[in-house]
Amino acid sequence: MFRIDNKGQGSAEMILIVGGLLVIILFVASYITDITNTTQKSFKTLITQERDFLINKI
Repeated sequence: MFRIDNKGQGSAEMILIVGGLLVIILFVASYITDITNTTQKSFKTLITQERDFLINKI
C-alpha cells in the first residue's frame, strides 16, 4: 500500500483522498436532498388539488 517515509507524504495523500471523497459525498447528498424536496412538494400539491376537487364534487 504506502511505504512509511519521514516526510509524511503518505499521510498527506490519504488526507487529500479522504477529503476529496467527503466533498463528493456532500455534493451527492445535497443533490439527492434537492430532488427529494422537489418531489415531496409536487406530491403535496397534487394531493391538495385532488382533495379540493373531491370536496367540491361532494
